Amino acid sequence: MEELTDRAVGRLLKADAFDAPAFDALKDHLWQKAAGLQSEAALSKQISLSLRSAAGAIRSRAEYLPDVRQHLQRAEDFDRMLDLLIAGETRSDRSPGVPLII
Repeated sequence: MEELTDRAVGRLLKADAFDAPAFDALKDHLWQKAAGLQSEAALSKQISLSLRSAAGAIRSRAEYLPDVRQHLQRAEDFDRMLDLLIAGETRSDRSPGVPLII
């Protein structure tokens, strides 16, 4: 996970280069890891840190890099993913277009 985070977040922060496939790979990996932890009472610090780092890096660079600005929705996606994981859900628990009823 650290390698994937560095490939996406690290590259963005160090080189100001947004690598969409790297962020996609990170997101997919995090979903896979989270699926195995769905029944756990606690969320991994490593997963939480990766999600927050990804969202924060996108937002911080979007302020002055137009290429990153067009990917701001990805920051929202990482935030939403953290919210779902906190609620004990995975991406397979959600149906697109169907509101969550709590």
